[in-house]
Amino acid sequence: MRGWRPASFVSRLRVVRLLVGFALLSMVTSCSMLSKADDWSDSGIPTTDQGVAVQLINTQVVEGPARIAFALIASNGTLVHDAVGKVHLFQLDANNKPTDAGEYDLRAVSVHNPSGADKAPLATMYVANVDLKRADSWGATLLVKAGGKQYSHLRTRMIVSPRDKSSVPAIGAAAPRTTQPTAQDVKDITQIDSSMPPRPELHSTTVAAAIDSKQPTVVAWATPAFCQTRFCGPVIDEVVVPLAKEYAGKANFVHIEPYRLADARQGRLIPIPEMAQWGLASEPYIFVLDAKGNVAAQFEGITAKDEVTAVLDRLLKS
Repeated sequence: MRGWRPASFVSRLRVVRLLVGFALLSMVTSCSMLSKADDWSDSGIPTTDQGVAVQLINTQVVEGPARIAFALIASNGTLVHDAVGKVHLFQLDANNKPTDAGEYDLRAVSVHNPSGADKAPLATMYVANVDLKRADSWGATLLVKAGGKQYSHLRTRMIVSPRDKSSVPAIGAAAPRTTQPTAQDVKDITQIDSSMPPRPELHSTTVAAAIDSKQPTVVAWATPAFCQTRFCGPVIDEVVVPLAKEYAGKANFVHIEPYRLADARQGRLIPIPEMAQWGLASEPYIFVLDAKGNVAAQFEGITAKDEVTAVLDRLLKS
C-alpha cells in the first residue's frame, strides 16, 4: 500500500505532544503516587504508574453517548498493547471534587502491518463506550493489568463539551449534505483517492445522495498515502473495504480524502473545504449515518471492524 508506512504510534500529533510532556512529567517525584484518590487537582494526579502514563486520544469529547479512547505509554515511549481492564469515571466540580460516574469496560483496538508475518500490533488504543451526563470537567482512572502488573493510578482529566458546541456532527445530529467529487466527476480516480490500488466503489456517490437513498451510510475520512497518524490505510483496508462488500445493497460507503491530493503529492497538506463543513481536525474519522442522515456513531482514530458492524446491524434492524 503506497504511502502507508509502518510507524510508531508516536507519529500521531497528539501523542508527540504527550511524549514531550511525558519526558518532563516523569521527573516529578514518586510521592505524587501517594496522592489521595479524591484529589483531582493538577498536583494530585499521578503522572505515571510504575513507569506508564495514560493519554486521552479524542480531539474532542461531547456530553451524551461517547466513545472515549486512551493510549498507554511506557517510559521508553513505546505503547502498551496488552492491557485489560476498566475505566472509572468521575464528574468533577469547580473545586475538582469527584462524584462517582461508574465503571466501563475498556477494549483494545489495534492496527497492524498488513505485510507483517506475525501480525503484531503497530499501535493500540483502549476505548470505552460511555454516557457522559454533563458538560464539565471529568476525571478518568484506568484500572488495568498489563505485562503481569496491576495498574490502579493511571489517571487523567478531560473537558466534556456541550453537545451543541461540538465541532464535528454529534451523535443524533444531522450530517452535512456534502456533495464532494465522485468517480464520475474526475478523469482519473487517483485525483480523489490515494489508496493503492484506488477504490472507485467507495467514490460512486456523494454524501447527500447517499442520505437521499434512505439507507444507512458509512462516511470514512481517510488518506492512505498522506495520513498524519498512519492509521488511515489500515482503517480503509481492514474496516471499510470488507464492510462495503458485506453490506452491498444494504448500506452506502463513502470515502473522502481530507486533503487536496494534487497539493499533497507536492508536499503540501491543504484540507479540502468539506473538512471544515464537518469540523474535522484529525484523520481517520468514520461516521455512521442512519437512514435519515443523522449521525448514529462516530469513530476517531483506530477503529475495529466489528464496532462499525454492530452499528450497521442495529440500524438495519430498526
